[in-house]
Amino acid sequence: MPTSRDISADKFVFGCHRFGFGPAPGGGQVDVERHVMPLVKTAWEQGIRAFDSATLYRATLQLGRALDALGIHPNEIRFQTKCLRYLGLAVGDAKEHQPEALLQGIPARYHGLTDRWDGSYKGVEQQVCRERIEYGGDLLHGVALHDPPDMEKQVGLNWATDIHPAVEFLKTAKQSGFVGRIGLGIKEPEFVHRFIAEEPGALDYAGLTFCPSILRPLLKIIAAGEAQGFEVTLMGINYGQAFTLTEDPLTAPPFLYNYEVATQAERELMSRYFRICGSTPLLHLSAAVAGLLVTHFPKVMTQIVTSTMTPSRLVETMKLVREAQVPAPVWAELKAAELIPREFPTT
Repeated sequence: MPTSRDISADKFVFGCHRFGFGPAPGGGQVDVERHVMPLVKTAWEQGIRAFDSATLYRATLQLGRALDALGIHPNEIRFQTKCLRYLGLAVGDAKEHQPEALLQGIPARYHGLTDRWDGSYKGVEQQVCRERIEYGGDLLHGVALHDPPDMEKQVGLNWATDIHPAVEFLKTAKQSGFVGRIGLGIKEPEFVHRFIAEEPGALDYAGLTFCPSILRPLLKIIAAGEAQGFEVTLMGINYGQAFTLTEDPLTAPPFLYNYEVATQAERELMSRYFRICGSTPLLHLSAAVAGLLVTHFPKVMTQIVTSTMTPSRLVETMKLVREAQVPAPVWAELKAAELIPREFPTT
């Protein structure tokens, strides 16, 4: 019998992004009754009480409707969302920054809209108020600044106008009781250190999209969290396409890596993991890493965010996080190849 890690259900968060992006099983647009309700019901039955969304995801209204149809009062869940990225009209020189692979299943009500950036005080207020209305509860358990490193890369970032006003609004909303926690939702770990230097004392949680190559900087962030009193959320467990591949990523058809189509360098990186893992699936590696992190750093690693469009896959993911094992020789080879830190706990 596999050894089970003692990981309670309240460590798991259901990520709602596919309620908006889809695609639905078999392709096509997401439907609340056929696709969203079964997932929310399964998450609830598994003991999950936290749900993660974002304005950009086009997902929160679907969650709210599913909760209503299932008779679950929205105040019975802990709902967290994100700001900075919002939706505007797809006119003029508007540019969609999301890859086409993420936009295949968005419901018809979101057609003709595209992503934008707005970190102004009023802009963030409008974004989070919309999220609160659409999910239906009284308050937001957390609000994270969504992908500011992407903002910097795609359109440029001015801290004084793009980040600081958003933080000031969230501080005010937190003081009023409308927002419980202030966070980050990012792919680049180094931004956490930049944020805590620029906005001291503001950060309650740092949400990082997982890939094994971030483990070395992630361990530094965990140490910073222990020292400064913020928590760490691991996002993307067992639903990033890079970790569900069953063939060598170097020669596989195009796939997403951190929400973008994998580059040649990223294909080569994932191929190294794939070849070393051998008969151990990549998704087992990611699940084992998540389980080991929350087991060894329980006060700091407080959330594992996962998502799927298949109820059975959600049950499987929770089981894998608790039970997935990676053979000792594989851990040793991953460390020897410097793909994971030598100090990473593997038992």
